[in-house]
Amino acid sequence: MVGRISILVLALALAGCGLPEEVRVGRTDAQEGDDAAKVDIEGLRTLADDGDAKSQHELGLLYARGEHVTLDRAEAARWFLRAAEQGLPEAQRDIGLFYSAGHGVEQDQAEAVRWFRLAAEQGLPAAEFNLGLAYQQGAGVEQDLVEALRWYRAAADRGHAAAQLNIGVMYEQGRGVEQNFDEARLWYERAAEQGLAQAFYNIGVMYANGTGVPQDCIEAVVWFTRSAWLRHPGADDAIGHCFSRLDPQQIEQARARAIAEGRPPQAGGPEASSAEAGAAGH
Repeated sequence: MVGRISILVLALALAGCGLPEEVRVGRTDAQEGDDAAKVDIEGLRTLADDGDAKSQHELGLLYARGEHVTLDRAEAARWFLRAAEQGLPEAQRDIGLFYSAGHGVEQDQAEAVRWFRLAAEQGLPAAEFNLGLAYQQGAGVEQDLVEALRWYRAAADRGHAAAQLNIGVMYEQGRGVEQNFDEARLWYERAAEQGLAQAFYNIGVMYANGTGVPQDCIEAVVWFTRSAWLRHPGADDAIGHCFSRLDPQQIEQARARAIAEGRPPQAGGPEASSAEAGAAGH
């Protein structure tokens, strides 16, 4: 009989940082591949000065990341704001992130929420996620878990992996919705299918603790191993906890199962394709 293991669910794609999606902004097309060195900064600036919203946003991204220009969050915020005021949802979301973190502008959670909402209302999944996160945390708005779940669902339905993960956590904990472990696991699996390490880890926790599923340390090791391949910081310790409850034959069985499952794909959703704009996060 495998002993019960107490492993805390590392809940939420907010990943313990308290900042919306780690204060991240998206990558520009120009940053991909070997053509990154060929970015025409002056040409981009000319288009931005002429009022092209996408060019304004791209220029803001370069300043936010310090790529091809000197890192300058205030300048990034200025260009994000110009593009956001023209209704570009990606820029609205990114200036919202800057207001949330106080990067290049005075920190203002209510203003962040205003921009997240404008972008979310245009159907941008990352903004829907950030708005849901704001409602969950009560950052810039009154805390409302039902409203948080509504926006998470909107983002999740568009394939946003972190939103899918957070819905799973809410179902597992019964926050804003009736507790339902089957639903929790379903949402974790959806996020895991996109390569989100935390989702693999959370499923592993469910098996390790027997939460909504029969307790099974071998199965838990399989899920923890897949999260370890995706560099989840708690995965190795979790595997060690499980191994301490297994005999040598079971350990070999668990290792064989994990190898057979193979390495999961790296996350490729909105939060994975984005790049950090200066604040450390998850």
